[in-house]
Amino acid sequence: MLTLQLAYKPFGVGEWTYTTVSHEVAKFLAREYASYGWPVMIDGSPYSNEEPLAA
Repeated sequence: MLTLQLAYKPFGVGEWTYTTVSHEVAKFLAREYASYGWPVMIDGSPYSNEEPLAA
């Protein structure tokens, strides 16, 4: 099973919370937490909810 490290900062304050979860769970939680406006990283890279614009 592919796992990723998910990091998020609830409400954008305090320390980062780190957890290792499956690829699917990481993507789902990252999308959800980012929708709250929380900073989110997956494997150390910032996550953004923004979809790339179609050409």
